[in-house]
Amino acid sequence: MPKNQPRAAQLARQIQDVTGLPYTRCLRMCEPCEGSWGRLARELRAAGLIEAADHLLTVDAVATEAGMWFDAVGEVEEAFYFTDHERCIRATRACSDAAGAVLNRVGFEAHSHDTEAEAYHAAYLALSRAGALSDGRRLARAALDVFADDPMWCSDVIRSQGRGPFTYETAADLAGPETATAVSARKAARAMARAAAVPYSGDEEWYEAAGIMVEVIWHAAEAAGLPPLEGRRHCQDHLRHFMDGEIPER
Repeated sequence: MPKNQPRAAQLARQIQDVTGLPYTRCLRMCEPCEGSWGRLARELRAAGLIEAADHLLTVDAVATEAGMWFDAVGEVEEAFYFTDHERCIRATRACSDAAGAVLNRVGFEAHSHDTEAEAYHAAYLALSRAGALSDGRRLARAALDVFADDPMWCSDVIRSQGRGPFTYETAADLAGPETATAVSARKAARAMARAAAVPYSGDEEWYEAAGIMVEVIWHAAEAAGLPPLEGRRHCQDHLRHFMDGEIPER
């Protein structure tokens, strides 16, 4: 095996060793591509938020590597579930264990929302900075792309802590120009702070935080210069069915 292989090739070989899948199939799973977290990190760096960008890239790398192992579970099941069930069980367990080990190595629990929570922290910082600029549309758009079109999922993520302390208390002190972009970005950041403060105590709070996250996504889209909730069917459904079709004015 050649030395100094690219990380994607190394991971593909590891997955191949565990699963027995063809190397080319494993390599396709491991081909690098920039997702929403990478784009947000790029915009954070351009805005001078270097530490936040570097932190997010680290989290992205960890989540991506773990995700490759989880993707391998699906590939194994497709390849062996009906032809060699025992092999399928062994390989899927090994892949899940490998994914958990990747996360545990840097302090994440294998089954938690903590990686996503740290991405949301970065999105909050981006919206806060966008709220201090006359035109922070690129930052707002990058933050918007991090949020899933699933308010209930967002509700769990925003109330997760990540690995270390993070405070949304700075939302109360946000200030900036009165341009439409900046005002909407500040509204989105303040809504994130409200959602993060909703306790874990039952379905009522789960839905409450989900509704606030619909507000976040609405205002982030405004700040990005996009039609609010465009292409987000689940957010639209939540707004219609649980929020009387209205975003509160705050």
